[in-house]
Amino acid sequence: MPTTSARAAARTRWWAIGGALLAVVALWLHARCYPFVTDDAYITFRFSWNLATHGQPVFNLGERVEGYTNFLWMVLLALGLKLGVAPEVLARVLATLAAAGVLALVVVLSRVYRGGRATAWDALGALWLASAAHFALWCGGGLEAQLFSALVLGGVVLYAAELAAGGAPRAARSAAGGLLFALATLTRPEGAFFWGLTVLHRLACKLRDERRLWPSRGEWIGALAFLLPCGAFFAWRWRYYGYPLPNTFYVKAQGQALVMLRQWGWPYLRDFLVETKLWSLAPLGLVALVLARVRTRPSTPRPGLAPWRWWSYWALLVVPYVGYIALVGGDFMAFGRFFVPLLPLFALLGQELLRAVFAGPGRAVRDAVLIAGIVLLSAWNSVGLYRQSQAQAYYRWGLDTPAYLDKFAADRVIIGRWLRDRLPPDTLLAVGGAGSIAYASRLPVLDAFGLNDAWIAHHAPVSGTRPGHAKAAPLEYVLQRRADLICHLGRHQDEPYRPDPDEVQSWRARGYHWICLDPGGGLRPRYYCCLKRLDRTLGPFPAELGS
Repeated sequence: MPTTSARAAARTRWWAIGGALLAVVALWLHARCYPFVTDDAYITFRFSWNLATHGQPVFNLGERVEGYTNFLWMVLLALGLKLGVAPEVLARVLATLAAAGVLALVVVLSRVYRGGRATAWDALGALWLASAAHFALWCGGGLEAQLFSALVLGGVVLYAAELAAGGAPRAARSAAGGLLFALATLTRPEGAFFWGLTVLHRLACKLRDERRLWPSRGEWIGALAFLLPCGAFFAWRWRYYGYPLPNTFYVKAQGQALVMLRQWGWPYLRDFLVETKLWSLAPLGLVALVLARVRTRPSTPRPGLAPWRWWSYWALLVVPYVGYIALVGGDFMAFGRFFVPLLPLFALLGQELLRAVFAGPGRAVRDAVLIAGIVLLSAWNSVGLYRQSQAQAYYRWGLDTPAYLDKFAADRVIIGRWLRDRLPPDTLLAVGGAGSIAYASRLPVLDAFGLNDAWIAHHAPVSGTRPGHAKAAPLEYVLQRRADLICHLGRHQDEPYRPDPDEVQSWRARGYHWICLDPGGGLRPRYYCCLKRLDRTLGPFPAELGS
């Protein structure tokens, strides 16, 4: 017959498993509230399309420019296209599955930290993540944030298991951790950042405990598991694209870190902390510290991961990465996409602080009620954030809301399809938002912000501080490229643009005149206006040279 303690342990284990499963279901339902796709995702979709259809990971066929920072994500979407699955659908499915994996990994990490002892509190971090708008929202968007988070967290969990086990790391576990960090790096370049910080922490622990730095066999294997795939990809990238870094790196506002921090990075961080209510962890941490000093400490050490080891690693991952996000200015999209990889770590911190303050022996029912209350408060907060996400303008400063991002991309998919059906396949478009309109049109595109144009990225001067939009094509360059349609000058308004006579004459002298498209699909007539070359017939628009 099982003892009372064994029955209690089994009951709490099932509470934790049931909470984790509930978190996955809640995440799936929550994520369905955000069925949007960003224009940036369509840039990756275009690379995936060209890879699947033409065997070239390029934006424009024949132009080797690395206008993406998510190689593995792009390849997975290309494989989906080969199987007949549209990237708009596959991206959402993959992101939701990866997010569910993150929830499971948070529960596993809780068990590693606590030495395998299961309690109802182990599910709190996963339940909070499932209820948090900033996590569930990025199951949509079409971007790689959730896959990146799952791969990074997988590497973190394996390293935490090594720390908990003590001694020299096992070769298999170390190799698996290095490989996960490598896959994370192939998904986003910041994966190398997390791997480097993990290696630094490993070396610091080795120096403290063993007074030596020379790696063990397992550590060498883990390093090779990371360096070999990343080194091979780096060599291929440099040879194929001609540069050591993605083209998107060179269009950033380099040398303006303090300006980016002040104008974008700090507001981005502030809004993230305010909207997620993570600022509350600071006073909660103070209470936990006071209680830890007041309460009688157990005479025997608890099993699991030594707190100083884990929390020093936690701080080494979180603090520099938050600083990096702030210095690069974060993102131009609302709801903290760049913070998604850190949300599981914050969830574990909040879970353990609440456990330290409220948990105790014989309090399973009370703990469950308390956990449910915390999750309901988080869900209530997310209801308000959902309403904010549906507005066409961000409520405080210059970020793009999910509703605006979705409308922007959806409108340009309609326009792109209209162009594809009516214009010659060699028509060169010059556009600013070079994602959805480029993907849907299948036409050659000059990306005016330089993400997919090597000349702009390497030669155009910095002209702004908006993240990802720091450089723009000079008009002389666009005219030199002989763009057939110039659609990035802001003339795509709800009301038709009516230039004054002097502007009309000025553009005609350059060989262009204004036209407005009527793409239908629910868009107002003359919604989207462009400059067209006078000497070309483009679908319904005849050549007018000399008229």
